[in-house]
Amino acid sequence: MIRVAVPMEGDMLSEHFGHAEKFGFFEIEDGKVLAVEIEPAPEHYEGSFPQWVKSKGADVVIVAGIGPKAIDMFESFGIKVITNVVPDKARKLIDDFINNKLNVTYKEVCEHEHHHHN
Repeated sequence: MIRVAVPMEGDMLSEHFGHAEKFGFFEIEDGKVLAVEIEPAPEHYEGSFPQWVKSKGADVVIVAGIGPKAIDMFESFGIKVITNVVPDKARKLIDDFINNKLNVTYKEVCEHEHHHHN
């Protein structure tokens, strides 16, 4: 069984990982979704989301835009990050993930300033 995390805005994949309002956790076995949990995102500060997703037992995280530090953290935890996924309904993305059909052509246009407070 694997557990896949999807950062969400409404029922869609969030365009930027750090701005997600909630996360969907999908438990998948033998090509079927066995369980879905939707959890409000924790307070966001540098490193908070990867730590929290790890604490929820995720094996894989599906994202559109994400910063390099967050990717490094996930990889250090042994969590696979699938980046540049074109935003769509989270449930459809999970089906695409199961069928190896994720569209990973998303290009993040980051025009806003990033202010990280340590």
